[in-house]
Amino acid sequence: MKKLNIGILGVSNHFIKRIVLPLSTAQNCRPYAIASRNEDSARKAAEEFNIPVVHTNYQELLNDKLVDAVYIPLPNHMHAEWVIKALSAGKPVLCEKPLALNFAEAQTMVQASEKTGVPLMEAFMYRFHPLWIHVKNLVRTNQLGQINYIHTSFSYNNASPSNIRNIAAYGGGALMDIGCYAVSVHRFIFNKEPIRVISQMTLHPDFATDMHTSGLLDFGEARASFHVSTLSEPFQKVDIVGSAGSITIHIPFNTYVDTPSSITINTGQGSREVVFPISDAYQLMFEAFAESVLQQKPVPTPLSDALNNMKVIDAMRLSADTNNWVMV
Repeated sequence: MKKLNIGILGVSNHFIKRIVLPLSTAQNCRPYAIASRNEDSARKAAEEFNIPVVHTNYQELLNDKLVDAVYIPLPNHMHAEWVIKALSAGKPVLCEKPLALNFAEAQTMVQASEKTGVPLMEAFMYRFHPLWIHVKNLVRTNQLGQINYIHTSFSYNNASPSNIRNIAAYGGGALMDIGCYAVSVHRFIFNKEPIRVISQMTLHPDFATDMHTSGLLDFGEARASFHVSTLSEPFQKVDIVGSAGSITIHIPFNTYVDTPSSITINTGQGSREVVFPISDAYQLMFEAFAESVLQQKPVPTPLSDALNNMKVIDAMRLSADTNNWVMV
């Protein structure tokens, strides 16, 4: 079986902590080349994780004819520049979430993909986990009746001034880093776009990033709410409540890769826990992306989804600024 040669732009902590091992064991792709602004970091990562090729800069990697596709885990403010350069070099791109700093920037990236005919996909890995596939199927077959509301909580505690998540110019803050998951999952479950949104933000006194953000999304006959924070105890949970039952997803996004995951389902028949085999959502996402490239099929998560997610995030920011509902 041919394996897609993936080139990686940047040696981020996210790449080392969550990506390199599942990508190395993927069935149809592999980490083939890596580049960093710090050559020593790239060489160290390549040696440690058996990545065959090291490039001294990002453009050199894009010029490598043996690189079949590119994964971009760079800071948010660098996404647009290097996605467009990769697409122009003919390299399909899997780009970390959120795709861009705002809707307008995301639109330029989507237009570059359409103009070049080269695939681009936003890396929302959770959707590929068997847990979420099962939840989606339960909802769409009316096992919970009509969904009335969803609530998402997601937080961590990071007070480092040098961390990219705490740098406003880099697209940091709770809404962009983890609020994008809450926006995404609500749209994913309802399978449509919200009509309007309202949000409140508490800005960090030193970083000027949003350290606590709450939001409400109006889907017409139903609502979705969330709270995300960069200065709270690490915690995450999604509750989906319908007219005939509810689901609690205990660790919805950073599912463990060495332990079975589970959800709790409550209906009129009783309460049950559904346990899923050990899975790595990142590996499943890379394999799905690689299959689409190798088979020349559309990527599994369309760019319209990335654009719509960014549109809601922009509306959330405007709502916080104006203290009003904003139409989406």
